[in-house]
Amino acid sequence: YDIALGFFGPYDYLLNHINAAKKVGWVHTDYTKEQVDINYELKNWEQLNYISAVSLECRNSFISVFPSLAGKVLVIENILDVQFIREQANAFDVKSEIPNNGPVRICSVGRFCEAKAFDEAALACRKLIDIGYLINWYIIGYGPDESLLRRIIKENHLGNYFIILGKKENPYPYMKACDIYAQPSRYEGKAVTVREAQILGKPVLITNFPTAKSQLENGVDGHICEMGINGIVEGLKLLIDNSDFRENLARTAMRNDYGNQQEINKIYELIKLSKRAIRK
Repeated sequence: YDIALGFFGPYDYLLNHINAAKKVGWVHTDYTKEQVDINYELKNWEQLNYISAVSLECRNSFISVFPSLAGKVLVIENILDVQFIREQANAFDVKSEIPNNGPVRICSVGRFCEAKAFDEAALACRKLIDIGYLINWYIIGYGPDESLLRRIIKENHLGNYFIILGKKENPYPYMKACDIYAQPSRYEGKAVTVREAQILGKPVLITNFPTAKSQLENGVDGHICEMGINGIVEGLKLLIDNSDFRENLARTAMRNDYGNQQEINKIYELIKLSKRAIRK
């Protein structure tokens, strides 16, 4: 092949079973927060021709852990097609799963793992209910921490409030149906779901993880709350209690142009470089 792209490591198949002029691996997370075997990972990353980070902050965190690789790390953001996302959001009706029957509907999408902090979201949900807020929080995804999450739900009697909808091939109708999109993460590279929610005109809440300011402009097209259970509680209280603020965030998000299909040109440039390498 001219070029081979790997979007999720480790890259054993990409490195050892693919013949390509150029090989590119992706970085999606804040590496300063990951517990990794640096020597083992370095040997794998060194074999790639290029490493693509999904944001500048993601790149900076990666090279702070692997400074010797700085020269091959570039930024290619997650490519978003605004028209496609909005069309997919209207693909089917989800009223049977997310009824509009009174409670404020909160949505979160992501892998069930430590980084996404859905365990803290569940406990924040419990606190909000205990102080009188009427909410239903819908979680879309799957992952290794599902059993932990279900145990927290059971132990805190959240079965009717913190609702796991599971893996969805098309999550956009569910995101569109909710009143607030929340990203309670402990750390992120750049959460594409936040941008997708903004494209759908949702008021967005994210925690103040290290790369949060690359996700949105606080108070303009989303709200950044403090990290942890209490921070999530206070952030959601602010959005629920202040409808004007919530609507302004949604309006600004809907009006902004978050499309970045031009990012594909960066991949085209890599293909051109690989073809030159073959000719040489």
